[in-house]
Amino acid sequence: MQRILDVAWREFRHTVMTKAFLLAAVVLPALMWGMAIVLPLLLHAPPKPLVGELALLDPDGRLFEAALVEFDSARLGAERDAKLAEIQAALEQNLPPAYRDTLVKQLERLREESAPKVSLTRLGEAEWEEAKASVRDGRRLALARFDAAVLGRDRAANRFELFLGEDLTRQHTEDLRGALQRAVVRARADQAQLELEFVRGLVAQPSVVTTTLTRTGGEAAQNDMARVLTPLAFMLLLWTSTMLTGQYLLTSTIEEKSNRVMEVLLSAVSPMELLTGKILGQCGVGLVVIALYGGVGVATASNLGYAHLVPADKLAYLVLYFLIAYFMVASAMAAVGAAVNELREAQALMGPMSLVFMIPFFAWFFISEHPNSTFALVLSFIPPLTPFTMILRLTSAESVPLWQVPATAVVGCLGVYASVWAAARIFRVGLLMTGKAPTPRELWKWVRAS
Repeated sequence: MQRILDVAWREFRHTVMTKAFLLAAVVLPALMWGMAIVLPLLLHAPPKPLVGELALLDPDGRLFEAALVEFDSARLGAERDAKLAEIQAALEQNLPPAYRDTLVKQLERLREESAPKVSLTRLGEAEWEEAKASVRDGRRLALARFDAAVLGRDRAANRFELFLGEDLTRQHTEDLRGALQRAVVRARADQAQLELEFVRGLVAQPSVVTTTLTRTGGEAAQNDMARVLTPLAFMLLLWTSTMLTGQYLLTSTIEEKSNRVMEVLLSAVSPMELLTGKILGQCGVGLVVIALYGGVGVATASNLGYAHLVPADKLAYLVLYFLIAYFMVASAMAAVGAAVNELREAQALMGPMSLVFMIPFFAWFFISEHPNSTFALVLSFIPPLTPFTMILRLTSAESVPLWQVPATAVVGCLGVYASVWAAARIFRVGLLMTGKAPTPRELWKWVRAS
């Protein structure tokens, strides 16, 4: 046992002390830790005010007059003050925690925003080309072209053209587009002699505050995009840590074999002790990778208010299925590394296997959205795919039957046993062999003959 631990420590130390590992597993997570702190501050940074001139080409001037109302700074300031007073009055009432948090964020955002200061100019058709040039060189923010038919009911004509300069931000573009769309609606209401605010009040859809009731008894705000991406993030962490450490094991085995270091090692330990030690050593490397990158993910989720998406049970599942995935991948990598003489030969053998491991990647969205489908259930009980499929299912929004966790763990352990059993036989035969790389059929013969 001591010789196995010595080999494991040697493998672990020679991997984690390399510059490539320090860059990939230490420096990069450290930068991500910094971004986890800085990103929320950047997201809450006050937006740049929208200031400049907007030119409109309008056939009869009605849209231009409506746009003047929409961009009127006094009206916008009064609307902002009214919204602030409305939110402050609502916060004085007894509200659900999630709704109160939403209102507080709206209040902070409104206080940070500044009303756009946009002056409007009406153009004639003869001035159009010169106006385009003024937008290109930055003298104007944008220009819009309206057709008289946009005020009618014809859906095919329900559009207008908006030309923007290169320096506008995405938020500025949305502000300009939204104000001009509201101007068209205002002009239509005036044409139909309707009270615009009354009509808007009738058709305004109520806001929805979605709250997640956590299993711990608490409540948390829900973000649909975060819930969709959480399963992918878990699987990426599992896949990256498994494949990264497996690749280290493959390359180190090939290098030691080609440099004749393997012969020296075999004079001190048996092939099985060497295989076991190398796999255990790289397992420690993989746990370090998961701890570093997982810590970054948990910190980021906590800072953004989504800590409920990464509870302790999901982190425990991540470690469990990492061990299953790692031992299957590592045994295959070690076997291939012992059987070949060059990395190029190993890539030819590992290519088909890599495609198999990519299946959960291709189906991640379907599995995370339908974790209890027949397709997801079948993949969960195919050993090479078990850990990757189960981590997608267990981190999705829909609950998975609890009995499937120990059942798939047993199936995964059986897959690990079969992988290590086959790898041990290939490893023992291929360690001291040189010459032409074996074919998959020859590898199978080694497994059966040993």
